[in-house]
Amino acid sequence: MQPYRINLNVAGMDMRSLFIWCNYMETVKLNETLSSDINRCIRILSEKFRKWPYNFFTESDAHSYLYLSFFRYGTPALKSLYQSKDHRRSVLIHREYPTFFRYSQKELKLCRLDESKGTCGHYDMVVLNPDFINNHEIQQVISKDNTIRQTVNFNDNHLLAAIEFKLLHKPLTGDLRDEIKKDFIKLGWALETKQAREAYMLIFNRYGEERNYWQTLEELQREHQGIKLVYQESYYNGDKHKTFIKSYLKQKPTS
Repeated sequence: MQPYRINLNVAGMDMRSLFIWCNYMETVKLNETLSSDINRCIRILSEKFRKWPYNFFTESDAHSYLYLSFFRYGTPALKSLYQSKDHRRSVLIHREYPTFFRYSQKELKLCRLDESKGTCGHYDMVVLNPDFINNHEIQQVISKDNTIRQTVNFNDNHLLAAIEFKLLHKPLTGDLRDEIKKDFIKLGWALETKQAREAYMLIFNRYGEERNYWQTLEELQREHQGIKLVYQESYYNGDKHKTFIKSYLKQKPTS
């Protein structure tokens, strides 16, 4: 039996139209499965850190493992290629993606893109919205240049998810607390300005017990509603391996 073939011309659809149609169907699937996909991959990362904290020397190791998990365990819609307005193709998941707002690090004040004050920051990892890719040229999607960034419609949830990481491998100093607070503020702005549909703050501690710090994190979360928070400890006290977790995923703390 000869394999069944679709005649695209007869069907009235050329290859580009077919690709756009497939992208549309993948986008529908992505909207249905995104939260469960991200939750699954964060659980996998969290479990890996719980068991083997010294697999993670740096935050970049955590970034890389979550990135790998998205492509290994995510649904096809999450790891498909999506086409830009000028017919370039890209995946949705990217690291060190720029914010579409400027802000003052010192004053923690939100600024407009066309202001000279402040600078644009970066998210550790994002999941781009396929509609954002489809409706913009690829250089607008990449948005490395602030002049290009100002040509983009950035208040339409162009990010399906923005993710920040912190790996604690030394005592929780005032500077580290400030960095975490700034990440909360940055994610809060992403939600408030409708640049991101979901925001995640993932904090992994392999240095030692800081359980009282959870109260501070809860306060930050209350100030910035909508941010999904994971705080996890996995460290050694002598030969004894100790773990503790508080998470939006409703996992029970362990010790």
